[in-house]
Amino acid sequence: MHPSEDPEILKSVLYDKSCTCPLCGKAFTTKTIKLGKNQVTSIDEDLYAHYSTVNPLLYDIIVCPECGYSAVTKNFSSLLSKQKEWLSAHFYRGSQIPTYSEYTTIDEAIHKHKIALLACITRKSKLGEQAYLALHIAWLYRDKGDDAESKNFLKRAYDGFAEALTKENFPILGLDEATLLYMLAAMAHELNKSEESKQYLSSVITMPGLSPRLKDHALNLKEKLYEKR
Repeated sequence: MHPSEDPEILKSVLYDKSCTCPLCGKAFTTKTIKLGKNQVTSIDEDLYAHYSTVNPLLYDIIVCPECGYSAVTKNFSSLLSKQKEWLSAHFYRGSQIPTYSEYTTIDEAIHKHKIALLACITRKSKLGEQAYLALHIAWLYRDKGDDAESKNFLKRAYDGFAEALTKENFPILGLDEATLLYMLAAMAHELNKSEESKQYLSSVITMPGLSPRLKDHALNLKEKLYEKR
């Protein structure tokens, strides 16, 4: 059994955090990972980090049990009055709300992310936030072993981030310019867009003040790209 499936281990890593829904005002609790209880064990080429105990993506979406409003944790509490108007027509109350397990499964996490993406589109959020959610859905499908759906959402994330790069200010959901450029290069590589990957990667490698960690990822990706020539 993986640690993320062991209830006793999960009890030691997660705690109940109090929330109030910004759409309907419902007070409730949601599972959150305790700081320092989860260590990175590996990182994929596109910076998807894998952890020793539990995947943070399983608990990165908050879903209101009263109206169904869903959003990524860092943005859950922020709604403008106009956004509330748009959302109120799409989210519901009572028995129609999905019932989730106490400890989130991959399928449930995918469902939560898709509801959050719908909410994101409905409240006309920035392209970067929509791409961020699409990328996380792609990663969850990767974990599930569904390559086709993973690629579908990866392309959606790639297109969204590429547009956000030209229209939005940094940071974009915590991503600085160098990190986003690198992630675009890695996503382009995975989507067999070699020339686009090389262009983004060239921009990253020449940036001043690049972190050693990101530089290592960029040089590794460059090696893979030019091996294909």
